[in-house]
Amino acid sequence: MKIRVLSSGSKGNVTLVELKNKNILIDAGLPLKNILKRTDNIFPNIDILIITHTHQDHIKGLTSYIKKYNPLVLTTSKQLQSIIPNANINITKEYTDIDVKIELFALSHDVPCCGIIITSDNKQLVYITDTGYLKEQTLEKIKDKDVYIIESNHNIERLMNCSYPFPIKQRILGDTGHLSNERTKEYLEKIITSKTKTVILAHLSEENNSEQLVQEAMKDILTKHKNINLKIAKQDTPLEEIEV
Repeated sequence: MKIRVLSSGSKGNVTLVELKNKNILIDAGLPLKNILKRTDNIFPNIDILIITHTHQDHIKGLTSYIKKYNPLVLTTSKQLQSIIPNANINITKEYTDIDVKIELFALSHDVPCCGIIITSDNKQLVYITDTGYLKEQTLEKIKDKDVYIIESNHNIERLMNCSYPFPIKQRILGDTGHLSNERTKEYLEKIITSKTKTVILAHLSEENNSEQLVQEAMKDILTKHKNINLKIAKQDTPLEEIEV
């Protein structure tokens, strides 16, 4: 399993997962032409496209991927059918074929949104962004995996002192908003184990977070779990490929 976060943040989200016999794209938040520029036009055929939810930063480039690759689209959002009515959409919580199992589970956002577990060749990736909190049963479900891509959206103090109107601050901090650095750290402490090798922190707010603040928030985890490879996903620059 090879993983590359190509873009992550409020302006667009795209993650590529390459398996031995299948390529999976998580979200289509940037047009294909933008992604091709970032990858020097080296981009594989996409067999499966998973859409977590219908906010623009996750579907902005959807039609370009559908037109080019005609992938199987997996989602839990029935709203997607009205957006791309002629696409090959499977509204489901689970997809399985000979070399991959994909599980979609509910998150808490202001539109229907799902997290993802991809299992292939005895390796497991968890992908979670755009949620205000995680239920205890969800934490049990995602515990002890190889790789996590998980939202670390904002620093609470910086958010409270930023220029956003108060209702927007309330939305971000609420149960249908986004995970703070502090909350994400609490969850990671519950779910990562000696099996976990890589944690990618994603969907950082450009105004209310920074790589330095994220690193500071996670320093106890890095001290305790010295085997963890911690990465921070970026909005404008793809992360290097990670193989598990």
